[in-house]
Amino acid sequence: MRSALSLVAIAAFLPNAFAFTGKTCRIMPLGASITFGVGSSQGNGYRDDLYNLLARDGNTVNMVGSNPATGSTFHDKDTEGWPGAIIDEVAGRMRASMPINRPNIATILVGTNDMSRNIDVGNAPRRLGTLIDQLLDFPPLTLVVVSSLPPNSNAATNARINAFNAALPGVVQQRVNAGRSVIFADCGRLVGLNEIPDGTHPNDGAYERIGRCFYDAITGADSRGWIFPIHGPPP
Repeated sequence: MRSALSLVAIAAFLPNAFAFTGKTCRIMPLGASITFGVGSSQGNGYRDDLYNLLARDGNTVNMVGSNPATGSTFHDKDTEGWPGAIIDEVAGRMRASMPINRPNIATILVGTNDMSRNIDVGNAPRRLGTLIDQLLDFPPLTLVVVSSLPPNSNAATNARINAFNAALPGVVQQRVNAGRSVIFADCGRLVGLNEIPDGTHPNDGAYERIGRCFYDAITGADSRGWIFPIHGPPP
């Protein structure tokens, strides 16, 4: 009996046994409408789930960005999510935001609008790589977490999304090989076609899994020493 109880106690401890704690996570959620939280019932998208998981582990969390989701019910509304924006437009918003908000973590989920509008699709992975490089070249040492895109109900758009997603691990690995702090999170794979009611934006359950996916990636990045000290005071 004592042995069985010990096993239960160990099992209860394991979920957080390897989680990092005591860090300051200044996170820039970077992307378009999915990052902004369109389609979630409370306007929070994945951001509240990610925030709460990190805070639960004993970390200080601050979402930053220049386009707060004012309709969100969550207390930290800051985001760099721009509904309707393509990769290049998000890159421009990022360049303006970085000197002000100085995140040590950026979560990137972008490219759906490029795929749905069929904009320079063949060069989309390269354009995303340019965005990542520009972000990393700013003075704050920043962990960049790159997510795959959720599926889309439009068959042609979905085919383009699948091709884009297939290229992302290579985009990330190229930067890792160069010594950059970039990690791939296959969050889009966790969303089913039946979980995008409007054909593009996830529902609450899918957003929750995306938040946990980003959390798992950040936790893994910490084991590489990629959660860096914050740069400057809070924005």
